[in-house]
Amino acid sequence: MRRTLSTMAAGIAVLVAVLVVPNTAHGVLQPGTAAGPTGAGAAPACTSSQLAKTTSTDQQSYKRGTPVGVSTSLTNVSNQTCRVHLQACISATITNAQGTVVWSAVPLNALCAMYIVSQKLRPGAAVTRSWSWNQHVCLFIGSCPGALVPAGTYTAQGHWGVEGDASPATFLIVR
Repeated sequence: MRRTLSTMAAGIAVLVAVLVVPNTAHGVLQPGTAAGPTGAGAAPACTSSQLAKTTSTDQQSYKRGTPVGVSTSLTNVSNQTCRVHLQACISATITNAQGTVVWSAVPLNALCAMYIVSQKLRPGAAVTRSWSWNQHVCLFIGSCPGALVPAGTYTAQGHWGVEGDASPATFLIVR
């Protein structure tokens, strides 16, 4: 038992070191820095006007209990290549008609690795993250799945950290 615990602790220490220590040579930025890759082939950071930040669901209406597909994208809508900064905990949330968050793709009490990846986006290119929500309340590690949400109007929204929040998408859950 003691040997298993020390082996697990060593493995966790290696995992933490890999997740937390950024490698700036490969376009990974340290938190709080605006610098990115430089030199030949480096692209400027995307400005807000160069990015379309969207959220979508795979349907506009769902029967109660049917999985809801949620996606969020950053799309370069300009005519030049630029860089986006992607944090480890890109997420999406779903709120009910009263504005209460009922689901978060990344639990609100989760610890996220502190790194930012700088990624080039050519004109028209997008970065997308997708999840499936089972219509159960889920906000915190250890409390999922919660109750099945009632029928009603819901709003999904992507969250891109330093790049900002995506436009929301509204959908219905029907009986």
